[in-house]
Amino acid sequence: MANNTNVAVQAEKFGGVATIEERGDYVGRGSENVTTDDLAIPRLKLLQMINPEVEPGNPKQVDGAQAGMIMNSVTEELYTSLFLINLSFTKKIVVWRKRKLGGGMVGSYDTEQEALDALEEQGLAVKDHDISENPTHLVLLLDDEGNPKSVALLDMPGVKVKKSRIWNTLINDEEKQGNPRFGCVWQLGVVSESNSSGNFFNYDVSLVAHAPDELYEQAVEMYSALFAPKTEAA
Repeated sequence: MANNTNVAVQAEKFGGVATIEERGDYVGRGSENVTTDDLAIPRLKLLQMINPEVEPGNPKQVDGAQAGMIMNSVTEELYTSLFLINLSFTKKIVVWRKRKLGGGMVGSYDTEQEALDALEEQGLAVKDHDISENPTHLVLLLDDEGNPKSVALLDMPGVKVKKSRIWNTLINDEEKQGNPRFGCVWQLGVVSESNSSGNFFNYDVSLVAHAPDELYEQAVEMYSALFAPKTEAA
């Protein structure tokens, strides 16, 4: 991929007039076969002091990133808090190589036994890996005006598992009253916490409002687009 400097230089060649507002009739042409499966779904990442995105001089450093910020992994947008709708929930068992051995994810599995079997098949020692529960929420991000912006994956492993369970409990309470998972607007914030390992940042989720009807319908449309049963082409 070309670096930003080269892109800026090359862009000078295409500095003519671009009348975007006159192109609307052709939006979607050529993209007829693109589905949600063909798009990169970003992940939201809660930055900690140990993350390379906040380390000065690190090649992966993101301009303006600080510990305690939430980062979009694709756009590298940074937030101190944001509004969103929870579309769905899944839970996997993830195997990580221990940080002192280089770190990195080995794989994601439905059960702990599947994870152990996978390590054995690959000839990898269990003691060199961490096996942990990884709850993941698929969320619809909202812009500053409260309009749908994009979907993202929100992983809540480790110390975030408790927060995930609390969130699911609150959603379950709403569902008991007849309001579906994607019928609420939540604020995702950040709080500072500590345990025996030291200080860290964690998520804080609070209910803002029941989604207004128009926003709710947009959330339903997004959910349906993502989870509608796949049909085989004739």
